[in-house]
Order: sequence, then structure tokens, then C-alpha cells
Amino acid sequence: MKVTGYQIREAVRRHELARDTSAQMFKKALHVFEDEEKIHPREVMKQFKSAEDAVVLLQEAQQKYNLAVLVDVQGKQMTLCSAVKRLGGAGRAEKMWRDSVVEKEDRYAMNERLERNKDTIRAKKTLTFDEAIDAANKAAGLAGALRAAVAMGNSREVELEGLDPSLLK
Repeated sequence: MKVTGYQIREAVRRHELARDTSAQMFKKALHVFEDEEKIHPREVMKQFKSAEDAVVLLQEAQQKYNLAVLVDVQGKQMTLCSAVKRLGGAGRAEKMWRDSVVEKEDRYAMNERLERNKDTIRAKKTLTFDEAIDAANKAAGLAGALRAAVAMGNSREVELEGLDPSLLK
């Protein structure tokens, strides 16, 4: 069957919601007053297991999809799986460089890491402002390119064998 990464992702979310809802219902189903009607814990567990199995099968399909789709990131070909895995680190690197450009000042905090007291010796910056800006821009470019590649990759239709179409509904 032909499927996009977005279809798989949304199906995973729906089944995770069903699983998490069943998990919350289970504890409440363990006790019942005589005048109450509640779903039996075995039925709740059956719903939980069904949703959990669907999540597992969809995540497996998602991995197959991510390995089947090739994307281009700044002239370099890689699997969508690799782009997705690199995206988190690229985002964190971008934030570190961005934060290095402008130091947040707390006027009430002691600047112990930048000063030593004995006639006040100040630590020197290891990068110029321009070097930090350049590194921040390059990191932002890579993170942006990865985000764009992931978005484009997830929009492609790929034939996945063995995927139960009912899981996507």
C-alpha cells in the first residue's frame, strides 16, 4: 500500500491517544459501586493491548518508511531516518551557538565564572562576535535544511508491503 510519513505519524498519534486513555481507565475500572456500571478491567486491558500493538506496527512501518526515503540536506544524500536522527542534535547546536552570541545578564547574580577577585581579573572571550554569529548562522542553516528535508521526505508516497490499511484509519 502507498503511504506518506505524515499518514503514519498521525496514525501513531491516534493509537497512542487510545492506548494512553485505556491506561488511565484501567485503574478506575478496578473498583465499582453496586449502583455503577463500568467497563470491566479485562475489556480495558484488551483495548490497551490493541492500541499498543497498533502503535508498535505503525512505528515499525515508520522505520521502514524512513529508511526507504532519501532526502537531500545541503547537497548530501541521506535516508529520512538519518535526517530525523540528526535534527535533534542540529537544533541543540544551533541553540548553543545562538546563546553564545548574546549572554543573558542577571544583574543580581555574581559573575564568578568570568571574574576572579584579586584586582578583578576578567576572562576573555574565545570567539569574536563575528565568529560566533557566523557559527550560529551555519548551525541554523543546517538545522533548517534538516527540517525542510524531513518535511519534504514525509510528504512522499512510498509503497510499504504488509501494512494493514485499517491501522491508518
